[in-house]
Amino acid sequence: MLTNLLKFLKGYVLIRLSGYSPERFLNLCSHHGIILWGLRSVGAEYEMCISVSGFRRLRPLVHKTRTKVVILERHGLPFILHRYRNRKLFALGALLGAALLYVLSLFIWNIHVEGNYSLSDEVILNYLESVQIVHGMAKREVHGEEIEAGLREHFPEITWTSAEVKGTRLIIHVQENEDAAPEEIPDEEPADLRAADTGTIVSMIVRSGTPAVSEGMEVQKGDLLVRSLVEVLDDAGETANTYYVHADADIRIRRSEHYQDSFDMNYVKKVYTGRKRTSFYLILGRKRLNFRLWHRESYGQSDFIASELPLKITENFYLPITLGKYTEQEYVPTDAVYTREEAAALAKENWALFFEKLRIKGLQIIENNVKIEVNGDVCTAEGDYVVEESAVQEQTPEMTPPESEPETEDGA
Repeated sequence: MLTNLLKFLKGYVLIRLSGYSPERFLNLCSHHGIILWGLRSVGAEYEMCISVSGFRRLRPLVHKTRTKVVILERHGLPFILHRYRNRKLFALGALLGAALLYVLSLFIWNIHVEGNYSLSDEVILNYLESVQIVHGMAKREVHGEEIEAGLREHFPEITWTSAEVKGTRLIIHVQENEDAAPEEIPDEEPADLRAADTGTIVSMIVRSGTPAVSEGMEVQKGDLLVRSLVEVLDDAGETANTYYVHADADIRIRRSEHYQDSFDMNYVKKVYTGRKRTSFYLILGRKRLNFRLWHRESYGQSDFIASELPLKITENFYLPITLGKYTEQEYVPTDAVYTREEAAALAKENWALFFEKLRIKGLQIIENNVKIEVNGDVCTAEGDYVVEESAVQEQTPEMTPPESEPETEDGA
């Protein structure tokens, strides 16, 4: 790669060698340190590449060997500059274009959010805008740690986030939980483990601490599972010493939950008339320009579909230009009734989405007994399901100070 770049900057030519003694010519080039490459035989002649500086040293060698050299092609920056030597505005435009690209590369032109589920992109972008994290800001003003800390503080449902700059993009990675994560106690401090939910313990592996329950036991939310107090017994089986640790264990709790969802069989269906119209818009930095290709006419009811295409040069070099298109489709609201098959498919889609949210929160679906029934004008999905999770939370223990020895009369 570097060698090819140097060849382009210095310039080189493709030549054809013919005459009385081409082999002697090649030997003399090697003797005088003239580098040739791409050598190939074309009948009784030879073709090869040589640098511009090397070509200028060939005259005495050509006379000495009674050969003939003809230039076939010219390549490299010197020939390009020579070709456009009289087009100063072109050269100036090329320099200004390169300078403009460099200046644009110093700013953030695309903020991308990924990993969010319940929080929409718009909600997160509005927050970032409120703290002056906007499109068009200088990359040197982006401080990832401050952005991450602000997101976690402003959105309790975000349990982890990171901010990275790639090219002209600011990528915000988030991981969220619908339940706010409990504050963890530092590892060096004592901590008990308690049940975060009600259920049956199906597995329990304790690495640190004293178990307070065992597998198969029913526990209620808040029950003590592993205590931080550890007792050291003597040979007689009595407590010789006690100390506190940070309890650590893998505990799986299984519980049964009830699911119920219902909706009306009668609904309003969108019947599209086939009439639609399209408009375009252009986003330049923070400004938006609309281009409407039709006269405004009233649609009774319509859907809007928007699509945007950010312009970019490389994978991550986004320009501050976005092309957008709006498509409006007219429809007529019509009363309709779900068939039994359509209602069952919709109900199944609803509880599948509900279970997917549970899986995102870390719950494992063990059993699903949800049944779908259609009674008159109502479709109902109802039943029990069994989930399993690591439902434990840390809690600071109530530490009892060690009992002091009673003093004797002589103070010993």
